[in-house]
Amino acid sequence: MRIMISILLISVGLVLWLWGSVQLLTKRKLLWKIHALGAVDTIGTLFILLGALVQSLENWPHILLAAGAVIFWGTTFSFSLARLGGNHKEGNSE
Repeated sequence: MRIMISILLISVGLVLWLWGSVQLLTKRKLLWKIHALGAVDTIGTLFILLGALVQSLENWPHILLAAGAVIFWGTTFSFSLARLGGNHKEGNSE
């Protein structure tokens, strides 16, 4: 049963990764594409890590550390891109 749940969670994460990649082919603005890809990539990665956690409970400290890093760096990167995009739109050169 644990293996089936793990495979389901990992599959959901992979589908989210692919769906985020397909968003790059739309005709929206570049920063929207990057934001969408970053958000979906972070959520997909967390599903994959959750599937790994269900599969291998004895490695929970390493998996939780990886999840924390994904959450922190994904959020930081998206925030930085949003700031850069906001400065570009307004014409600021800060």
